[in-house]
Amino acid sequence: MYALDVVCFEASFRFSRRDMRAFAEARWAKVVIAEREGVLAGFCIAHVEASKRGGVGYVVTLDVAVEFRRGGLAGRLMERVEGEVRAAGCGEMRLHVFIGNAAAIRFYERTGYEFVMRDEGFYGVGVDALVYRKVLGTAIL
Repeated sequence: MYALDVVCFEASFRFSRRDMRAFAEARWAKVVIAEREGVLAGFCIAHVEASKRGGVGYVVTLDVAVEFRRGGLAGRLMERVEGEVRAAGCGEMRLHVFIGNAAAIRFYERTGYEFVMRDEGFYGVGVDALVYRKVLGTAIL
């Protein structure tokens, strides 16, 4: 997963190998992996977090290998991880996206995510993110 993250994101936006492992192996992690012919095509890591209104899923990262893009894989990964988060008792999903990543912003908006706020300095000094959320409906318990 770390090797794919290196390909998908510039150095300032990617996780260290140690952080990637910690995110994926966390007790509250939901990890969805897609492979094709033994090759990692993509993955999504989300965490189940507590909030004042109940559980909230948070997308840690969504990575799709270049050769598997534009075929709907990112959408299928998100649907699957949203289902797992919903099954864990969460009624919504949240995420951060770099303000300069227009393709990702379009993707999230197309898949039902709504803009919440700008998070100044989220990725470092002067590097802002947009916060998005999606209501997942009634949680399955």
